[in-house]
Amino acid sequence: MNQISFKKIAVAVAVIFALSRTRQIVEFFKDLDLGGILTLEPLRRTPEEGRFLVTVAVGVLVVVVLWSLVKNRK
Repeated sequence: MNQISFKKIAVAVAVIFALSRTRQIVEFFKDLDLGGILTLEPLRRTPEEGRFLVTVAVGVLVVVVLWSLVKNRK
């Protein structure tokens, strides 16, 4: 007889819960205004030092992602 794992039960419960709340989830995403979030306007309003730090952080993130992709490829 096959064993039923706790992970499979948890996934099934999560799917059933998400399906029961579909209307609320759809309404949440409809009401969510991504127009102001997905722009660079907040970055333009920051001082020069803030833009420099954001640029360095994004550069480091790109280097880390590329490094992990190259490292996992071997």
